[in-house]
Amino acid sequence: MKILLLAALALFAWSAGAAPLQAADSPAKFVQDFYNWYVPLSKHDRHEASSDVALKKRAADFSPELTKALKEDSAAAAKNPGELVGLDFDPFLNSQETVDRSVVGNVTEKNGAYRVEVYHFLDGKKDKKPQVIPEVKSVNGHWVFINFWNSEKGNLLEELRQLAKDRKKYPVK
Repeated sequence: MKILLLAALALFAWSAGAAPLQAADSPAKFVQDFYNWYVPLSKHDRHEASSDVALKKRAADFSPELTKALKEDSAAAAKNPGELVGLDFDPFLNSQETVDRSVVGNVTEKNGAYRVEVYHFLDGKKDKKPQVIPEVKSVNGHWVFINFWNSEKGNLLEELRQLAKDRKKYPVK
């Protein structure tokens, strides 16, 4: 009877979404899958920034804080064409150049969040150090980007906050 009760409780927990992420759903796999999708998208010349397309098509992959900051930055840039009032690089590639492809490297965990090193290939050559280090966290059984770090220890959220402060200090349209 105890075994039956434990099995029923386990099945209930699993069906309620409490099942742990599987090894196939690792932070490295989540990040690699994103870059496999994003890099080809970033190569297309379009009227809309690739990062904006990613925020629309893969909204569930980004934390609300990151999404809000990126959308505000993009809106400010759109209102001020020809002026530099926001990011001047691709926030997910941490680059102004298009890349051939991206591969994940080491993964480190800190306080329940994981930083995944991403190396780009440009003209067939792999970067010597990671170009960008996405930080992801499991939220309700799904990996979510919460920040993007660069190898100099700076991060996207802090840069977006500073740009927003600058826009308030020196108002633009």
